[in-house]
Amino acid sequence: MKYLGLLFIALVGAFAATAQDTQNGQAAQNDRFVGTWKLNVAKSKFNPGPPPQGETVTIAPDKVSVEEVMADGKTQNWSYTPSPGSTATITGLENSSVTGKRVNDHTMEDTWKIGNATMQGRGVLSKNGKKMTYTLTGTNQEDKPLHNVLIFEKQ
Repeated sequence: MKYLGLLFIALVGAFAATAQDTQNGQAAQNDRFVGTWKLNVAKSKFNPGPPPQGETVTIAPDKVSVEEVMADGKTQNWSYTPSPGSTATITGLENSSVTGKRVNDHTMEDTWKIGNATMQGRGVLSKNGKKMTYTLTGTNQEDKPLHNVLIFEKQ
């Protein structure tokens, strides 16, 4: 769990504001972020590494669930319930939370706290809604700089 979330919480944060869709006049079923997303490890950049073997994120209007396969082959499952304008506790990750906001219908911004790590994320959907680029910056749990660019593809 030492590196968990520092590389991958990015996408989930991009969906933290999913529950805010009605605030922007959209119905949950029309939310472009809702669905199943897979990390394209080859197209993503991890600084520091190592990269994960894979990640699948399932987004529903009322829950975000993540299944990760870390670099060492271990799996980790975690989830949270997004809440507009509030900090959500992450189940499955000790001492962790996310606060997200929707900038517009294709951009999210998030603040992550996992243990002593603090990160800022920004997720942007492609025009066709099939790809998301999520940039995550901050410090990892060893208090070292973190800068990841994650590419997720909608399934």
